[in-house]
Amino acid sequence: MRVSTLRDARPQLLLDAAHAWDRLAGRFAGHAKDCGTHLQRRVAEAWNQGLGAESAADRLGRTQSDLLAAGQELQAVATALTAAAEILLAHQGRLERLLGEAHEAGFTVHDDGSVSAPEIHTDVMSPSTLGQLERVRAQNVGDLAQGIAAVLKDADAADTACVDTLRLLTEAAERCRRGGWGAGVLELSSARELRDDVLADIGMPDAHAAPKDVTTWGQGLPAGLRQDLLRDYPAVLGNRDGIPAADRDTANRAYLPVLLSKLKTDLSSADGSTAESLRAKIDGLQGLQQTLSHPGSPRPYLLGLSDEGNGRAIVSFGNPDTAENVSAYVPGLNTRLDGHFASADVERARNIARMAQKYGSTASITWLGYDAPQLQGAGLDDLAVMSDGDAQRGAVAYDRLLQGIRATHDSGAPHITALGHSYGSLTVGQASQQPGGLPADDVILVGSPGVGVDRASDLGLPAGHVYAAAAANDPVTELPSPDPLEYVVPGHGLGEHKLWFGTDPASRAFGARDFSVAPGQDTGLTGLLHGNLPAHTVYFDPSPDADNNGGSLRNIAKIVTGHGDAIKPAEPR
Repeated sequence: MRVSTLRDARPQLLLDAAHAWDRLAGRFAGHAKDCGTHLQRRVAEAWNQGLGAESAADRLGRTQSDLLAAGQELQAVATALTAAAEILLAHQGRLERLLGEAHEAGFTVHDDGSVSAPEIHTDVMSPSTLGQLERVRAQNVGDLAQGIAAVLKDADAADTACVDTLRLLTEAAERCRRGGWGAGVLELSSARELRDDVLADIGMPDAHAAPKDVTTWGQGLPAGLRQDLLRDYPAVLGNRDGIPAADRDTANRAYLPVLLSKLKTDLSSADGSTAESLRAKIDGLQGLQQTLSHPGSPRPYLLGLSDEGNGRAIVSFGNPDTAENVSAYVPGLNTRLDGHFASADVERARNIARMAQKYGSTASITWLGYDAPQLQGAGLDDLAVMSDGDAQRGAVAYDRLLQGIRATHDSGAPHITALGHSYGSLTVGQASQQPGGLPADDVILVGSPGVGVDRASDLGLPAGHVYAAAAANDPVTELPSPDPLEYVVPGHGLGEHKLWFGTDPASRAFGARDFSVAPGQDTGLTGLLHGNLPAHTVYFDPSPDADNNGGSLRNIAKIVTGHGDAIKPAEPR
């Protein structure tokens, strides 16, 4: 492929054609359905028993299959054309950037992709300066030529793949026309394979790439192509750290009703625990729909959505790409995508955002990007199933979230606070142990059963930037270590402060900055046994009574906005 061929190509025409084929496929599917319904009724009226009825039913069934194959054929053409257009648009954008770089450098790009530089006037330069300049120019010319060659090669491969796919579909259609419907359908998978490879073909970094690399890739896409990809791949791009918040929100709002419909379909044939899990997720998604349809202030952004595991959802109140301050709250024990999450946990992030707005521009995120332990109705003997495994797995994803916030932020330097509640504090603690450390400026640990480290300094932040709070009547903050040796190791010095997952973050031995919180309702041992723990959530209570008796939410808001010195302190344990 030559430079002019790709530069002057009009992939938008392929998209226009794809949309036309898509409309045709939709109309055909509607007619096929109406035809099938009409024929079934007439056949039933003419024959309701005997060989005639069986023969007619068999022929009708084969006709229905033929119509289905024809509809798939039409849709496959639309799929192939859309994929080709998106790939070519991306390569065209790459070429335009390289041509722009060449123009700025004064280089000439020839139609075959080679690059040349103008002559240097040597009469005003020393030999050493001239030699250095020639080496630099040769390197730049070589890099540009190599980049252009790669783009042309990729575009040529995409063009060939599209042609091959359309040829296969044409051959399949011809066999269908001659009556070979079954053979024709076999080729339709090629269009789907082309579609599945689009994101990789246009250079999207793989799932293990750093969020900053995803951001760089996205910034290089033409605006029109970016919107097409958000429309066609909402489940992928809507959940990818490194994609801007506004784009993720657009993708996930489009994906939400699709996912909800899928779960309802799955529920129709499910039973037992599977049905219960599906109903919970449906309740959660419907609750999120309510939040999004009645936004209020700050505006909610849906940054993640999935039915993986116990469900995934990321909601931000305020745009984390433009706010000066960003908090990312990790909920804990028993949290899953359900109606309670959509109301209580999401509302906690909203309350933080509203309180924080008094002190500075803030986006407040609720992050359910992992499977927290599920212990509904558990007794004390069941607490043994709690391990740090879920937190370790969640820590990797949470660390990527924070990296993505920095990568997509307009200024590149937001003030980020990692906020962990209950088991979520352990997830934050484990995230701090990831390679490179936790990309946060402050850490808040509330209602914590331990964070997996012995001292605040082990979290990797500067002194004075780790905060903790433990309500007097919150039994989760007093769950003892499951290992009795923790209390008797000579010289250890931390034994009396050991909780289930390490040193009590609210203890003097841990070394965090403790802030005040209302004591919460005392439900005693009975409350712990039955999961009735109102004091465990008092940290986010926006009521005047809670504000006057500790003011935990106000303290959190001050820390989130960089005013940690203004908190109301509390005595460590």
